[in-house]
Amino acid sequence: MKRIKDALGVMAILLVTTLSGVPAKADHAAAVSAYREGNGLFDEDHFTEAVAAYDRAIAADPQYAEAYHNLALASEMVDRQKAVDAWRRFLDVAASREDLKYDVARAKARLQLLESMPALPEAMRPNRYIPAAGDYYWTISNESEGVEWKGLPVKVYLGNAPQLKWQDGAREAYDNWSKVFPLELVALPKSADIRIGWDESMLEEGPVGEERDWVQFRYEGGGLKGRRYAVITVDLSRRWSKDEMRAIIAHEFGHALGIKGHSPSKGDIMYWQVQERAYRAGISGIPLPAFWRSLVKQPSQQDINTLIRLYNAAGSSKRFP
Repeated sequence: MKRIKDALGVMAILLVTTLSGVPAKADHAAAVSAYREGNGLFDEDHFTEAVAAYDRAIAADPQYAEAYHNLALASEMVDRQKAVDAWRRFLDVAASREDLKYDVARAKARLQLLESMPALPEAMRPNRYIPAAGDYYWTISNESEGVEWKGLPVKVYLGNAPQLKWQDGAREAYDNWSKVFPLELVALPKSADIRIGWDESMLEEGPVGEERDWVQFRYEGGGLKGRRYAVITVDLSRRWSKDEMRAIIAHEFGHALGIKGHSPSKGDIMYWQVQERAYRAGISGIPLPAFWRSLVKQPSQQDINTLIRLYNAAGSSKRFP
């Protein structure tokens, strides 16, 4: 009912403007009130409701540049076309404001990126985001920006593990992720975007700055212009159980899919806690995890929300206060 009333209020203002031929007088006080409400909803991950509040702010003051900016950000998690339209309107309204010139430049780049992003499958669309679960997007956004896979589904090569229980654990990890992210098994490593390198050394380094835990991002043909792929390596000298291997591979899958960081919550598959006596794998000064204390079986809704937000947002950007 509240959403209907909000929509009717916006329509009424637009109708008065249309019939009179004269722009409705801006009510900036009302606009600021709605804008602040939208900010609160945005911070609570209620993006649909935030969009409605920002719409009311703009209806009250059609020149409210900050409202267009935040509307565009919230709309990225609701409706991509609405986000594109809001970014364009922000650029129009903010063009003459000297204090927003850097924000205008960033918005132009963001709009270009948003328009070039591929259509996402149903599992990764904003309607699958559950606000009550929240996310840890701002914990991982800076590192993760720009590493999302553009071609979907992401092709995966599981390889042949030295032990059957490890193979079973890896397959369960794949099955659990494939329920929430578009993945496809392939028979040959050369065809895969993500490869489990059972016979590779976990000490082999990838390109500088692109190593995360036991995931190495590499490029076929060398340099940064070749086809990118990720290799998951595991320390096979330890006596992992099937459940431990499932937890390890599921965690590393999350990194390979684009989450270059960790969740602060123990209930998430992307939570990482090193054992008290940290196991070191020979890389000076870099401790690697010895085991996962809490063997989470599958990605939590918070993990899923974070990935959805990562793939729908055109890069990390803070809302205006």
